[in-house]
Amino acid sequence: MGLELLARVRRTSLWVGGMAALLTATYAGLAHGAAVALGAAWSLVNLVLLEHLIVALTGRDRRTMPATIRSIASIGGLMALFVAGWLLLERFPAALLMTGFGIPYAVLVLKAISLLVLPTGAWQRFTRTPWPAVAVLVALLAGAWAVTSMGSAAPGPGRRVRAAAAQETGTTSGTTATPTEQPAGAGAAAEHEAEAGAHAEGGEDAGPEKFANVITVLSRAFPDASWAHFLHHYEVVIFSLFIALALCVVAMIATRNPKMIPERLQNVVEMVVEGLSNFIVDILGPRHGPRYVPFLGTLFVYILAMNLFGLIPFMDSPTSSLNVTVALALIVFLYSQYIGFRELGVVGWIDHMAGSPRTAIGWALVPLMLPIHLMGELAKPISLACRLFGNIFGEDMLLVAFASLGITVLSFTHLPIGLPLQLPFLFLALLTSTLQALVFTVLSTIYFLLMLPHDDHGHEGEAQHAH
Repeated sequence: MGLELLARVRRTSLWVGGMAALLTATYAGLAHGAAVALGAAWSLVNLVLLEHLIVALTGRDRRTMPATIRSIASIGGLMALFVAGWLLLERFPAALLMTGFGIPYAVLVLKAISLLVLPTGAWQRFTRTPWPAVAVLVALLAGAWAVTSMGSAAPGPGRRVRAAAAQETGTTSGTTATPTEQPAGAGAAAEHEAEAGAHAEGGEDAGPEKFANVITVLSRAFPDASWAHFLHHYEVVIFSLFIALALCVVAMIATRNPKMIPERLQNVVEMVVEGLSNFIVDILGPRHGPRYVPFLGTLFVYILAMNLFGLIPFMDSPTSSLNVTVALALIVFLYSQYIGFRELGVVGWIDHMAGSPRTAIGWALVPLMLPIHLMGELAKPISLACRLFGNIFGEDMLLVAFASLGITVLSFTHLPIGLPLQLPFLFLALLTSTLQALVFTVLSTIYFLLMLPHDDHGHEGEAQHAH
C-alpha cells in the first residue's frame, strides 16, 4: 500500500507540476516556468532515490549484493542530485525552485488527508448533494478572476522601478567619470551603494524575506543599540537555546513527581518516550537499540520542536538556517563514526569501508568500494543538513508567499489586512515539520545501524562462545 501510494503521488505530481510550470511560464515568463518544472523534477527524483535507498537498506534481501549495489547507486544519485540542485540555485530563483520542490510533498499530504477524510460521515454528508461543491467551484473561479484581473490591470511596481532605474542609468552614463578620473575605492563604494539602493527600492531583488520575529522587531525598533545588533546576529542560536531550555523544563516538570496513575503532562511525555523507544529498538534491535534511544529520541523531539516553533507568531524556526542543520548533521556523522570505531575497531571500520571483502572478487572491488563508501559517509551530513534546511525554509517561504498574495488580493481596499490564504498551509506545515523530524531521525538511526555489527556475526560469536 505504501509503495502504491508513492507511485500515485508521483503520477499526480507530474500532472500538477506540469500545469504549474505551464501557468507560470504563461504569466511570468519561460525562465520562471522552467524553474518551477525543474524544482518539481528535482523533488520527484529525490523521492525516488530515497525510496530505493530505504527499500534496499530495510528489505528482506538487504544483505545481498544486488541490494548493496542499489544502495550505492542510490547514494551516488543523491550526491549527483545535490550537485544538480546547487547548479539550479545558481541559475534560477530560489523561491520558484522551492515552489516546484514542494509540489510532490503537497500532493502527498493531500492524498494522506483524503484517505483520512473520505471514509468519515461528515464528508459523506457534505457530498450528499452537489451544491456545496458548486459553491466551492464558484468561489475558486471568482477568486482566480479577481487575482488575474488585478494582475493584468497595470504593470507591477517592480517593472516601473526597474524601468526608472534603467532610464536613470542610461541618462547618467554619458556624464559618468572614467575609471582613471575616480579613485579605485570610491568607484567600488559608489557601485556598491547604487546596488544597495536599487535592492532597497526594488524590493523584488532584495531576496526572499521571512516573517519578522521578535528579535527582528527589536533590532528594527532600536537600530543603534548594540544589544539589538547582538541579538539579531545570534538570533538563530538564541532561539535554539531557548527551545532546548523549554524542553528541559517540560521534562523536569513531567518527571518531578511521577505517579502510578499519571497526570496529563506525564502521560504525554511517557507516551512519546515509549513510542520513540519502540520505534528505534525495532530498527536497531533489542541488543543495541536501548543504548541509542536517548540520543535519537532527543534528536527527534528537538528537531520537531524547532520545526514547529516557527509557526508561533513572531517566532522563527532555527532549522530554517543552514548553520543549525549542518551542526545537527555533523553531530550525527561524528557519533556514527565513533560507534563504528567502538563497535568494530579500527581494523573492522576499515574492513567495513572496504565492503567487507571475503572473496577474490570482493578484494578486487576494494579500490572501487572504499572510495564509494568514504564518499557516501561524507555525503550523509550534507544530505541530512540540506534536506532539513530546504524543507523548513521552503515551508516558511510558502507561508510568506501566500500571506503576501492575500494582502495583494485586498490591495484595492487600501487597508492593512489581507485574506488569510496561508491558513491552510499552516496545517500542512504541521505535517511536514513532523515528517522532516521523522525523516532526519530515521536516517540517523539507519546510519547507526550500518555501523553496528551485523546480527548474523553476533549470533555466530555467541554460538562459538557457548561451545
